[in-house]
Amino acid sequence: MLKILRYTLLLIFITGCGYTPIYSNLNNKNINIQIEKVNGNKNINKLIVQKLSRYQSENSEKVYNVKINSNYEKLILTKNAAGNATNFRLNVKVQFITKINDNMEEFKFTEKFDMKKGDTIFEEEKYENNIIDDMTNIIVQRFISQLIIK
Repeated sequence: MLKILRYTLLLIFITGCGYTPIYSNLNNKNINIQIEKVNGNKNINKLIVQKLSRYQSENSEKVYNVKINSNYEKLILTKNAAGNATNFRLNVKVQFITKINDNMEEFKFTEKFDMKKGDTIFEEEKYENNIIDDMTNIIVQRFISQLIIK
């Protein structure tokens, strides 16, 4: 009974204090992102362009011209006694050069993730691709939130 009371009070407090998730209203913003140039890792760029395509509204007042430079690294962190890699660090670095009303602005984002070697190569590649997709999603959300603040 005490647990139910605590959760009820917590729920009332959270809804009453004006709490809203950070990325809850990113889709509601009326912005137009035009991608001018893309350099770097093809897979990362493809994911970023796909995610930014949701923000192409023709009737928007704000038009952002964006150049994207991406970099992806898979580094070996540890090896076993036989010399085979057991842990990796995945680094995704993305630079957005944005032109806003004749003003150039640069945004740099970096995401890192440490992962263990998979049981099979197929399993490891699938897991790595899921992680890269999640990291690019985080980078795009951070970029959009920075644009909305400006």
